Amino acid sequence: MIAEPDSLGESPPPVARRRNLLLKLAPGGWRWDAGLRTALAFGIPAGLLVACGRASWALFVCFGAFAVMYGEGRAYRVRWRVISIAGAALLGCVGVGIAVGANLPPAMAAWPVEIVVLTAIGVAGVYVIDAARLGPPGVMFFLVACSGALVAARSGIAAGGILIATALGVAGALVVSMAGRLIARDQPERLAVALAVREVDGYVGDHERGTASAARRHRAGEALWNAWATVHDAGLPEGESPLVAELLAAHERLAATAPVEDDEAPGEDADPQGIPLARPTLGHRLRRSLNWSSHATVTSVRVLCACVAAGTVGGLIGSTRPHWAILTALIILQAGPDRVHGSARAVNRLIGTALGLGVFAALVQLRPSGFALVAVLAVLQFGVELFITRNYSLAAIFFTPVALLAGGAGAGGQAVGAVMRDRLGETAIGVVIALLALRFLLPDAHRRTLGWVDRRVRDGAQRLLDRLRTDPVDAPAAMALRQDLQFELIGAMRAGVDSAHNDPGWTRPLWPAHARLQHAGYDLLAQCRTAGSGTRLPGIDRWERAFARPLG
Repeated sequence: MIAEPDSLGESPPPVARRRNLLLKLAPGGWRWDAGLRTALAFGIPAGLLVACGRASWALFVCFGAFAVMYGEGRAYRVRWRVISIAGAALLGCVGVGIAVGANLPPAMAAWPVEIVVLTAIGVAGVYVIDAARLGPPGVMFFLVACSGALVAARSGIAAGGILIATALGVAGALVVSMAGRLIARDQPERLAVALAVREVDGYVGDHERGTASAARRHRAGEALWNAWATVHDAGLPEGESPLVAELLAAHERLAATAPVEDDEAPGEDADPQGIPLARPTLGHRLRRSLNWSSHATVTSVRVLCACVAAGTVGGLIGSTRPHWAILTALIILQAGPDRVHGSARAVNRLIGTALGLGVFAALVQLRPSGFALVAVLAVLQFGVELFITRNYSLAAIFFTPVALLAGGAGAGGQAVGAVMRDRLGETAIGVVIALLALRFLLPDAHRRTLGWVDRRVRDGAQRLLDRLRTDPVDAPAAMALRQDLQFELIGAMRAGVDSAHNDPGWTRPLWPAHARLQHAGYDLLAQCRTAGSGTRLPGIDRWERAFARPLG
């Protein structure tokens, strides 16, 4: 049985209050261990450089140490690879910054070249991270590394020292992040499975009370999908791992909430299916978003225009560091077209930068050096990682002095007051440009995106049903199409939430149909899941009629 629209009666999720986004900590536990890893990834190699008499290089270690953040939450079996890739990309960005900074004629204005280079890196990074759904921390640290190296090289710092320090930072990130394997080698997958079980049990409870919603079901489905991806990355064997058994049981509980016709229920002697596929290939995810209506493309276009505009304004008013405006615009826009959260990020960025400048001024007065400076920067990086996912204002307080000390290390020649004035001014420029982009650039893109992803859900379901006419539910080709449908369902709900935030009046009458499609997609996946291994899906004609039904 497929849920009818009249039986759903759902409303869009409530719009988050800007006051709460500004003043409150986002839900989630404190990332003490992640903060410690971030601090040590910088502190250990930077301290070694100080001990070896290369204190002038120590600040640049942070460019490579940023790589540790990209491995958070990943199973140790693949974490080293993720950090290595991120580290290589950071090292490449530093190399580009050095090449540009060292080869620009002294009399030439650098800002037009900075705009081209930093915008290109930013747009490419935003597209890849958004399309592949790689999650935080995004592309911002690649721009910090590139712009910092550019400024340092332009001011005469030796390229070799910057590159060596960056490489040591990458090595520190690898060693520190992988060290946890010696203590709790299965911690990432345990945490992912525990979250999935909580979300599934929460939805099952809502379902039993009659209060389940499409948005709540999406949370459970996404947590389950992320947990399977982590288990897959960990290479846990089916039939031997308690975590796999626990996750399979949660998957079955979620699937059991879907309505089923009496004559389509699986028999008691049906053989259970094994581990589902993890995630679509990277190539598929990148190709999928090559569409003007995709979330990744809309976000990339906004980032492109805003970064060029912010850098140009900064350059035309005579700022010596217009990359600060570019970086601010990117940070606000990189998460996508949600105006409510984007506006909150803009205000958070401005407040956090202003307070962070006070921390920077205090550090300049104290003039720490050598091991003391390394310790201070390690503490600041700990603070960035601790707050980055919970309140960006607080994270920016810690990040601002790190960026100023590392990005401007060795530049010299400018008074502290002028540096602070320029930083605050460039941040304000980036904030204003980003807010204008959110409001006026592709203002109705969320409508196109929602229609596009809902069509992809319907088309994906139809392709799966076509395959299931001839193949068992767990045949390799059918499993791949089930995986693709799950990916589209997650994207569709995210687009629905964006529309509810950006345009509640337009979204409200469309939401029941959108929720119906979400429920139908998850019901189809659930029936595929509960069918016995090697069996065919019953009732395909009925399923096809459900997904052929026009929305709205």
